[in-house]
Amino acid sequence: MCHTLPRNTLCALLILVLSLTGCTEWTYQRMNDPSRDVWQKPQGVIDKLSIARGSRIADLGAGGGYFTWHLARAVGASGTIYAVDIEERAINFIFKEMVARGTPNVRPVRAEPHDPRLPEPVDLVFSCDVYHLMNDRVGYFRSLASALRPGGRVAILDFHPRGFVLGLFGHRVQKNEVRREMEDAGYLLVDDYDLIDRQHFQIFAKADN
Repeated sequence: MCHTLPRNTLCALLILVLSLTGCTEWTYQRMNDPSRDVWQKPQGVIDKLSIARGSRIADLGAGGGYFTWHLARAVGASGTIYAVDIEERAINFIFKEMVARGTPNVRPVRAEPHDPRLPEPVDLVFSCDVYHLMNDRVGYFRSLASALRPGGRVAILDFHPRGFVLGLFGHRVQKNEVRREMEDAGYLLVDDYDLIDRQHFQIFAKADN
């Protein structure tokens, strides 16, 4: 029955298979395909984040760096983007892209599953399509609060369970579940955007800010 699957489903399945079999560079390149802009609306996301020039931002679970480069433009030359990932192959890929694109304000950071290993506090932690993959999310974000500057925020984009073609392979997080867990971790919801059909997009701040 595989031949009856829609083309976008087959393509997503191919990405999954290639990522599991070691074709990492092709996978990251596919994730960075400009055609993703149509549904991901990266510029709309950046506009909603209201990023100040010179900001320090952690792109948590940066992967191939799709949002890293958009964030780098938003902070300008005086800002810094920490492209954080636990996969060494992702860090190597981002480093190569950083050199090729000429973006010295991007700094790859090899993280641990329980620790982003940020070298300094940041103004914003940005996470796209990563939250559902994390273990002990409440504990992680409770600990992460110490890596936020005063007034710092956490932005989380993740797929609606109904909105991702590979949802059958793994758990996808409901928007209300993200909000409940972030509140348990000591954060308050400050913005909730209905911008992307496939994803929920919420921004949180520490409750004691």
